[in-house]
Amino acid sequence: MSMKRRIFLMAILSLVFVTSGFAQFQRSIFNHVGLNVGAGTEGINVGVAAPLTNYLELEAGVSLMPSIKANADVDLHSNASLNVQGVAVRIPDATVNTEVDIARTTFNVKAHLYPFGGDSKFFLTGGFSFGNPKIAKLSGHSDEIERFANQYPAYKQEILDLVSVGLADYNVKLDDNFDIHGDIRCNSFRPYLGLGFGRLVPKKRVGVRLELGCQFMGTLKVYQNDEKVEINKVLNDTMGDDADDISKFIEDWKYYPVLKLQIVGRIF
Repeated sequence: MSMKRRIFLMAILSLVFVTSGFAQFQRSIFNHVGLNVGAGTEGINVGVAAPLTNYLELEAGVSLMPSIKANADVDLHSNASLNVQGVAVRIPDATVNTEVDIARTTFNVKAHLYPFGGDSKFFLTGGFSFGNPKIAKLSGHSDEIERFANQYPAYKQEILDLVSVGLADYNVKLDDNFDIHGDIRCNSFRPYLGLGFGRLVPKKRVGVRLELGCQFMGTLKVYQNDEKVEINKVLNDTMGDDADDISKFIEDWKYYPVLKLQIVGRIF
């Protein structure tokens, strides 16, 4: 066989092997596994995914929003006096050192539908997230009021009834330890819908993916010392005509927007 024929046959065989190698890549039930990491409005995202068909991928992952904290000294409303054996003892002016902590950690389970199949990258997605219902926390303590109450232990409850912390036109009461605790809560189980572009299990080893969606949190609830606050009643008592707009905003904010960019990779 001449050298030219050998070279020609080798080229044909190489082309066949390369073509068959591309043709062999297909997605069926858990025959590939992909890993992804991303960032967006949910924080840092890490997940694992596997295909069922060319039309459907399943994903499980976790989203972590790093804790964002802010501190501030807030004045106590204490323009009152105790009647101690016929003597008026004024409750001193005081402050509460407060800390607001905003954080979110959710676990996610999603199904991603690629309606055009093949290697198309457009997808629709549905699933759910679940996590701690507390999405924002408020805490604080007043050393000054605690020291004053220790001087008049028999009047502790009266002192607690007479002082409060003014936060956003709402008077927050101290508990028995001279602390304040408050939080905003949503549903632990949160359905999710979205769409985007990109495969979680890419044909190549590494790819990029963009996702837009909406997490349905349910009606937000305000708690003080683990007791639910009827926000509409509180705002009516403190803000009058402006209360309806604010309470309506809190009650209507049921959706959390999701935007994230991911780096995706295929393990095998």
